[in-house]
Amino acid sequence: MKTFRLRVLAVLAVVALSISFVAAMPVAQAQDSTPVSDFPVNIRFLNAMTAVDTIDVYVNGDQEEQRVAEGLEYGVVSDAYQGTAPVTGVVIKKNQNNGFDQYLYQIVVPTEAGKDYLVVVSDLLIIPTELDLTSTGADQARIRAINAAAQSPSLDFYLSRTDAATAVGAVAPVATDVRFGGGTDAGEVPAGAYDITANATGTDTLAVQSSGVAIDAGQSYTFVVIGSPGSTDTPLTILPVSAAAAA
Repeated sequence: MKTFRLRVLAVLAVVALSISFVAAMPVAQAQDSTPVSDFPVNIRFLNAMTAVDTIDVYVNGDQEEQRVAEGLEYGVVSDAYQGTAPVTGVVIKKNQNNGFDQYLYQIVVPTEAGKDYLVVVSDLLIIPTELDLTSTGADQARIRAINAAAQSPSLDFYLSRTDAATAVGAVAPVATDVRFGGGTDAGEVPAGAYDITANATGTDTLAVQSSGVAIDAGQSYTFVVIGSPGSTDTPLTILPVSAAAAA
């Protein structure tokens, strides 16, 4: 069982703000009966909560028929579910399996018809981000990174080809001062195998690294830093989330 850190005040604040929000949230039909749109809003969810084993995710309501993901485990990305434009309500509960769930978060995510989104559920924030799935250049892939680790320092990201064996100190960071809840701009790189390194901002202190990461052409990647520094159960990890870009 993962250690539950002192986040009770943050959770209680979210719950307090959520009470009136539940009543005002638009009612949605069950996923199976939601009409299919020609320009759907597609949303996936990533559980990055180190303090909670599993979470339940609800879209546009908090009733059983509006639950789209049950028991989503830490470090796991859900299937894509259909949201609504111009906003999608998101409710996160702790999966209790005893007849009721405990509220953790409740927010409204601005969403646009025909767009795809990744919603990262971290220990202190929900971090929604739009996925850029427009076509890439020939033999190119699109990449960006998000810092979703609440206890992580601000990060500088480095990217180098694995076969080049380039030391981090010999290259400039591709993004600097990426704080918790923040992300980098998206950019394109040639397909191949890469080493991704994140150092504490302005230092050569390694925070987290992932080596030999395969980046395929025509894909859009979001590399999400999750976990806690020094933890054995949930160490800092760079988790890749990919989706096919338009042809």
